[in-house]
Amino acid sequence: MKLYLLAGEPSGDKLGAALMAGLKELAPDIEFKGVAGPLMQAEGMQSLFPMSELSVMGIAEVLPKYPALRRRLNLTAQDVISWQPDALLTIDSPDFSLRLAKLVKAESTIRTIHYVAPSVWAWRPGRAGKMSKSIDHVLALLPFEPPYMEAAGMRCDFVGHPVVAEPVASDAEVAAFRTRHAIGAAPVILALPGSRRSEVGRLT
Repeated sequence: MKLYLLAGEPSGDKLGAALMAGLKELAPDIEFKGVAGPLMQAEGMQSLFPMSELSVMGIAEVLPKYPALRRRLNLTAQDVISWQPDALLTIDSPDFSLRLAKLVKAESTIRTIHYVAPSVWAWRPGRAGKMSKSIDHVLALLPFEPPYMEAAGMRCDFVGHPVVAEPVASDAEVAAFRTRHAIGAAPVILALPGSRRSEVGRLT
């Protein structure tokens, strides 16, 4: 089996690496190719180009890099089509991922899978219908997402959220953290800005 993977940011790289590890246990002879970050590369995949080239967000970042992104999009589509994998699996990064799937669908019969359903239940519900023109199957992180994808004509499976696979801190670790940061018994607020450098930068 051959699977072409695309990750465009660190969070996708983490999902992709875990997916690769699981698939290798189920099918040791599986072949991977695509665009990957360091975690997916550690699982044995060589990246077509540095994943960091795709980690952009917002008009201010995208516009100056648009010509380069377009070249990377065309290069990736050509690479997918020439390799003829059993499926193209894109991981989040919908702006690049769905454009890639559209190009691949226009020139081949390769099945397309998108990992991380867009939050159409929260905003821009029309995205599901547009997505269905180039995506065959969606892997959803949240249990209530499949009906939204299926209503738009795609198959969808709930595969679980990666946060539940993370180890829970022990009482001793929590106490050590509070001592190290001199927090005491005060409430702690956790901020999760995302995996893009620009997201973090806007908060600092």
